[in-house]
Amino acid sequence: MRLFDPALLKLASMSALSLLLAACPEPVGEIEIPEPSGVVSEAERRLAETESAPATLPEPLVAAVAPEGQFIPDVLRCLMEREVTLVSAHRGGVEPGYPEHAIETFANTLSGGPMLLEMDVRRTADGVLVMMHDESLDRTTNGTGNISELTFAELSAFQLVDNEGELTPYRIPSLSEVLSWARGRAFVQLDLKRTVPVEELVEAILANDALSYAMVITYEAEDALRAAAVSDDVVISIQLTDPERLGALTAAGVDPARLIGWAGVQRELDPSVWAHLLEAGIPPVAGTLWHIDSAVLESGDTSIYAGFADAGVAMIATDLHWTAYEALEERQDTVAAFRACTAE
Repeated sequence: MRLFDPALLKLASMSALSLLLAACPEPVGEIEIPEPSGVVSEAERRLAETESAPATLPEPLVAAVAPEGQFIPDVLRCLMEREVTLVSAHRGGVEPGYPEHAIETFANTLSGGPMLLEMDVRRTADGVLVMMHDESLDRTTNGTGNISELTFAELSAFQLVDNEGELTPYRIPSLSEVLSWARGRAFVQLDLKRTVPVEELVEAILANDALSYAMVITYEAEDALRAAAVSDDVVISIQLTDPERLGALTAAGVDPARLIGWAGVQRELDPSVWAHLLEAGIPPVAGTLWHIDSAVLESGDTSIYAGFADAGVAMIATDLHWTAYEALEERQDTVAAFRACTAE
């Protein structure tokens, strides 16, 4: 088990479908997808290199592999039965020397204990899905420009910068590289950015045979429906703070067994926000990002993370992943429960 690092504290029914779509904002418009060129892409070349290279990254303390026929929500429900709450490491678990969205950062995070990895997906000028939160390169790399205006080969020239502004040797990975690395190692949730058609993201999950260990984060009900239309089995995380949206989704044919309920970023502990999800058997996820995490940094009091767990959330999304993990360990044995609920 990794020791707590105090330095981190510083740091269908058509009527239901019509009703649901009517409540959604206007679509942002069609996104032009380039036709395949038939030429081996930079992403494919790098993926081949990754698969043939010797393993040099640390392995997870406990491999994240869903039992046969199961998906991430099934594992979370199993953990909830054992009164264990998982940590979701925001942008992969950033630490000094380990920048956002690097595979090396993901491996470092899981080497210390079981967590779920949250990461963001954007799209390059030549149609490659890559891991990056910002549209611009300026904050997190030694490059400049927008992801959507550069090819993947051009992005490969840049190095990632950690949150202290220090240059690292790590580079921007493609989604295919990440899903290849994550197979047999990690559960990941992929945050959909507006430059990525949700259908394309689901197709990438299918193409990488990653349904059991990858899920899509959506924000609009329309995107959730479009994702489910591509695959009945894709796992979808969507904000479900009111029972009406959940009812509309299920009435439109979305399988509730494949849903993760995002309860939003919390300013304080409020179990009423996710009570209806618990009643429906849908694992709720609450975010302590920004507000609560900042209060923990200021006060040093980490007890609120256990409070969220005691209130029944399946997962806590946080920037202070090790702070939350260690606070939860005072009430649970994450490693033992994770082993019991996965295929290890």
